[in-house]
Amino acid sequence: MKLFAVIALCCSFFSARATPLPFEFLDCDDPDVLEAVDTALQKYNGDSTTGNQFALYMVTEVGPDKQFHVKYQIRETTCATEENKLWKDCDYKASAEAKTGECTAQVHMNNAEKTSNISQDCKIVPVQPMIPSTQGICLGCFHTLPSDDLQVSEILKKAIKKFNKHSEETVLFKLVEIKKAQRQVVAGWNYIIKYEIKETNCSKDQFQDLTHECKTTSEGRIGKCDAKAYENLRAEIVDIAKVVNPPTQVCPDCPRTIPIDSAELKELLKISVEKFNLETNDDVYYQATDIESATVQVVAGQNYNLVFFVKKTNCSKKEFEKLNEDCEITTDSQPLRCEAQIYVVPLEKKIIHEVNCSQYQIMV
Repeated sequence: MKLFAVIALCCSFFSARATPLPFEFLDCDDPDVLEAVDTALQKYNGDSTTGNQFALYMVTEVGPDKQFHVKYQIRETTCATEENKLWKDCDYKASAEAKTGECTAQVHMNNAEKTSNISQDCKIVPVQPMIPSTQGICLGCFHTLPSDDLQVSEILKKAIKKFNKHSEETVLFKLVEIKKAQRQVVAGWNYIIKYEIKETNCSKDQFQDLTHECKTTSEGRIGKCDAKAYENLRAEIVDIAKVVNPPTQVCPDCPRTIPIDSAELKELLKISVEKFNLETNDDVYYQATDIESATVQVVAGQNYNLVFFVKKTNCSKKEFEKLNEDCEITTDSQPLRCEAQIYVVPLEKKIIHEVNCSQYQIMV
């Protein structure tokens, strides 16, 4: 066992093993003192019914007579109370995990009768919990603001007014959506705001500025805008710069993208894969893996266009009537790229469906 010594006055430190070093000053090295402490500590451990045993860590005070008054420090060991080991045979727990304590004991030793009378009080200090590290706030970084922030609203009000006044458009535009708003702390505040504006029914000839009468039109053009603003320490907006992409014409009859996670698309994909599995000559079922694109166009009904990928599964058509959730894609399966056109005629409750799949060469 390796020992180290850091000794001062009536204190001795112990090694990672719980066996104490010999005491060197005053009465700390008195065998009777060690015996008294040992007796007191054995009693403390013996009275405990749960947890781990404690071992002597340091004797801090010794009284002047054979009725010992001792004060000592203890530290939790790796020995459970139920093991009934001597504390000297136990190892200290790691400091970060070990309870510690200080005991004050009155020990009366009767060597002739080999008896002892002990009264003591031990105060145990629980393990201090680790304080989790937290992410520091970046004071010079841009931080996201809620879209209903009052200052954001004020900046956009001024930015749109400036756009309507200086643009070459013949009609006024109105805010329809705030996409993103951020603020940076400087000697004041910098703002970056992404938003969309839409054409209204108010012409510049009749209206100098937006009023409650100005409404966006269903076929109105949409502009995607970026605004940058600076607010000084007096809360004054002193500069606004804006970038407006050319407004785009709304096209009611143009194809519209279908969200990838929509229930509508999931159903369309399901019937498209079922149709392909029904028509293909392969003896196994295919399963969809990825969706490249999905659009719908309103005509005299609805015209859907899907582009997706399928791969072979481990389910054969001889064993299974149809593709099911237990079918898994095989690791050696090469993807097929499929294009599906689905035309839904609502009045006739008719669906015209065509699916074509071909080998897809993965680019490396």
